[in-house]
Amino acid sequence: MLVITESFLKKELKPLRKYYTVQNIKKSVCKINTSAIYLARLGYRHGKFLKIRMAHKIAGRLIIYVFTNKNIITPIIMRLKKDKIFGENLSLNNKKGKNLILKMLDFSINDIKNGRYKKI
Repeated sequence: MLVITESFLKKELKPLRKYYTVQNIKKSVCKINTSAIYLARLGYRHGKFLKIRMAHKIAGRLIIYVFTNKNIITPIIMRLKKDKIFGENLSLNNKKGKNLILKMLDFSINDIKNGRYKKI
């Protein structure tokens, strides 16, 4: 089940809404089994981080978190490929990228616990 959290909508999707929609995210998430890159767990034992390319007129990258025991997939970060700060290096080797991933996951977990999300 795809879950879009309030924090993701406000902080990630809203600034890029002229390029992407929730449907673009849904389409990209469907490619998990064929094109996702697994990232380290970073101490989160109940799920895994994945990086997915967003095929669109404007190329993008999407970091998602899969809660394995609850079968929930939630997008954490979305960036344009040409984003100067994270787009080309949205990875765990990039300290700023790693910190952003962890911060956004915390926001998403908090949103899910408090019912601030939409099931897609």
